[in-house]
Amino acid sequence: MDPSWKVCPVCIAPLAGWLVALKEDGSVEKSYTIHEGKSFIGSAVDCEIRILNAGLARQHAYLSVFDNECSLVDLGNGTPVKVNKIDSVKTLLIDGDILLLGDKQFKIKLL
Repeated sequence: MDPSWKVCPVCIAPLAGWLVALKEDGSVEKSYTIHEGKSFIGSAVDCEIRILNAGLARQHAYLSVFDNECSLVDLGNGTPVKVNKIDSVKTLLIDGDILLLGDKQFKIKLL
């Protein structure tokens, strides 16, 4: 998806940013779009952000974006979520935060 778009062309939901999977050297592996509302993260097919091969539970956590605030909530299934190397159950995120979900590192990019 082009970074200049404000609305997802598939689901017509307002775009809020991206969850960017990082390789071990810090370069970008893959990016996932984040829309306003609640987006579940996990390995299940019903998750809005489906991440395979990272040691995630079927529904591991969710991102909540409302009124220009983004928070991450760990659902307590499997490996704890870490934000900026701190274990976290619910955390308010800002642009550039580094998340550890399962055994993968991600960077949050918010509009």
